[in-house]
Amino acid sequence: MKGLSYLLITTFKNRFLSLKRKPVLAVLYGIIFISIIFMIVAFQADTTTIKAASYKDIRILYGIIALIGMLYVVVFSSTGISTGSTLFSMADVGLLFVSPISSRKILLYGLLKQMGATIVSAIFILYQIFTLRDNFGIDSKGILYLFIIYAITLFFCQLLSIAIYIYSNGNPFRKNIVRVIYYGIIAIIVISVFVLQLFRGGTLLENGLTLVDNKSFQSIPVIGWGVMFFRAGIEGDILALIVSLLLYILSSMVIISLFTSGNADYYEDVLYSTEVTYNKFQDAKSGKKTFTKNVKVKEKVTGIKKGIGSSTIFYKHLLEKKRESRFLFVDSYTIIASIGAGIASKYISSGVAGYIILAVLIYIQFFGTMLGKLSMELKRPYIYMIPQKSLHKVVAASLTTLLKNVVDGILLFTVVCIITKTSPLINAFLALAYASAGLFFVSFQLLAQRLFGGQPNKIISLTVGLGLFFILLSPGIGFSIFAVSVLPTALTFLGTLPFTFSCVVISAFIFGFCGDLLDKAEYTIGSN
Repeated sequence: MKGLSYLLITTFKNRFLSLKRKPVLAVLYGIIFISIIFMIVAFQADTTTIKAASYKDIRILYGIIALIGMLYVVVFSSTGISTGSTLFSMADVGLLFVSPISSRKILLYGLLKQMGATIVSAIFILYQIFTLRDNFGIDSKGILYLFIIYAITLFFCQLLSIAIYIYSNGNPFRKNIVRVIYYGIIAIIVISVFVLQLFRGGTLLENGLTLVDNKSFQSIPVIGWGVMFFRAGIEGDILALIVSLLLYILSSMVIISLFTSGNADYYEDVLYSTEVTYNKFQDAKSGKKTFTKNVKVKEKVTGIKKGIGSSTIFYKHLLEKKRESRFLFVDSYTIIASIGAGIASKYISSGVAGYIILAVLIYIQFFGTMLGKLSMELKRPYIYMIPQKSLHKVVAASLTTLLKNVVDGILLFTVVCIITKTSPLINAFLALAYASAGLFFVSFQLLAQRLFGGQPNKIISLTVGLGLFFILLSPGIGFSIFAVSVLPTALTFLGTLPFTFSCVVISAFIFGFCGDLLDKAEYTIGSN
């Protein structure tokens, strides 16, 4: 065990020391750490009180915990049926699986390593402490319980995924048993909500909240256990708190005993999952599509056959889009987002629905755009070999992403317009604002490459990108909010113009400043 302890400590130390070669990453981690400390101190120092009558129903928070638990059960169970999860990296496989160390000790090493990663991933909850306090009256103790139960649930579901894979691998009958169990539990929950509505009346939401507040519901594995733990914590019910923890601990012990039983070789089972996870990560870094099942790719048209110089990149992307979807620029995201926008439009006041939906869609758009075609092309050598101006090449590599944002904006806000029955002009300008935000995010990919060099770390790019979005565009956002509040009703559609104008001007400046990026190889060649 001394060797494994040394490996854990040395790995952590080397990651920390590597920050000397990555000052931007060190600064980012410092900012994150300081911001968390600042929020915690401010949270403790803020003595502002809010009347309890203004708090929202705490059962809403119970419902969110239950939904997250349900989502993780479905996702990790499905993963367990197909490929399983893993506690190890490929480096661990090459270093530990062939070493003369007890498999139980290696498993303990993997559990500790994964537990640390899970705790780190739960840190995002700390950014919601003021929201949770102002809306639900949650104090620091409640935040701590929420942090703990999220980490426990995520860690347990990862163990569950491995156990399901070991149990069902190569056995279709067992896989069907697993599907019946987790889909059956969800079906029972949904049916229970409708039964309550049938006998009690009221809305589906009210009956759903009544269900999650029921102690029988809280006995459901994972989905209800998390609610039981959190509720017991904030109410001071020590017995229920101990019971919920024991349910997680005993179940985890059963799963771990399955790993180490004489009939189960978790080395072999976890090895495949580790390889799959590693390959997906590498494919994502190189911009390749990853599939968990066999997908028939349409290749009726082969070869690009169009374009000269940099425009060839654009036509290549068009061909890839045609193979991904029958309708150009309309994919599964467009359909799902349109349905979501339509549902939101139905239940949000029509006066502000468009603006709220725009804000949510721009947040989602950020992640899709940052992983778009331009970032993929900058990792390949071909774009550097085209004998044309750098600016022409980066524009050509960005064009399909920009056009998709335009198409998505038109379709999404057409749905909003139909549902809310608001002015087509207002929704046209909302679609324009959505497209202009996409332009800003595309331009930021160039800025990230210029600032960070190499292949920018995705965590850094995403974090800094969101920060710059709010810093650079805060004047435009502020003026848009002001304009919407003061403009007469007939001119309200012009309210988003300041935001749109800011996006376009700043993006044009970034393209102009960073457009020669490909002419400076030292900015793009290398790795983190």
